[in-house]
Amino acid sequence: MALLINKDVFTAVPTLRCGVVVLSDINNAVDISAFFDAEYAKTEREITEKFAGSELCEYPLIKKWREIYRNFGEKKARSSIEALIRRVSGGKGLYRINPLVDLYNLASLKFEFPFGGEDRDTMTAPLELAIATGTEEFVSLGTTEIEYPNAGEIIYHSGKMVVCRNFNYRESDITKLTEKTTSAIIVIEDVLGSDQLDAAMDWIGERAETLLGAKIISREIIKKGA
Repeated sequence: MALLINKDVFTAVPTLRCGVVVLSDINNAVDISAFFDAEYAKTEREITEKFAGSELCEYPLIKKWREIYRNFGEKKARSSIEALIRRVSGGKGLYRINPLVDLYNLASLKFEFPFGGEDRDTMTAPLELAIATGTEEFVSLGTTEIEYPNAGEIIYHSGKMVVCRNFNYRESDITKLTEKTTSAIIVIEDVLGSDQLDAAMDWIGERAETLLGAKIISREIIKKGA
C-alpha cells in the first residue's frame, strides 16, 4: 500500500476516501502548454460561471472541508480546493509550476477534489496520513526553517518528516514535485462520497501517461474498513 491512513483519522473523518495513483518514469520537464492552455480555458469558464455571485463558504464541498478543519482546531487554514476555486473564480488564474503539478491542479478544479503530489524519491519511510503529536518536523514550501505541527493536527508524514500540514493545506519543500521528479505519488481526497473519484484517478493517470510518458505503478482507493 503506497499510503497508510491511521485509524484515528477515519474516526475524525469517517467519510474520507483517498484515491492514490503511483507513477514512475515521469518526464516532468516536457512542454504541455498547448494541452494546458486549452484545458484551462475551458475549466476557467466553467468555474467562473458556476460560482459567479455565490458565497463560496456555503458551497457544500467547501463547507465540509471547513468543518473538518474546525473539528481538529484549525480556524485559519483552508483546503487546497477552496484556494484553487477562489483564485480561479476571482479571475487570478493558476500559477504554472511544472507539468505534473499543473495537471493535478487542472484535475482538482475539474473534479472538485483536493489533489496532492509528492516526489517518492525524497521519502525514506512510508507515507502516512495521521494525527500529529506535535514533534514532527516540517519545512514549508519555499523555506529552509523547521517548524512543528500542532498536536492533534491531521498531517501527511514520512517518518518524522511532515509532508503536508493541515490535511492538504501546506506542502513540504523537501517532498515537492520538481522538473527532476521521475517517481511520484498522487493523492486525491474525497469527503462527500462523490461518484467522480474513479474518474479523477483515471484522468490524472491517463494524462500522466500520454503527456509525460509516465507508467502507472499502482492505483487504489483507501477508505474506512477497507
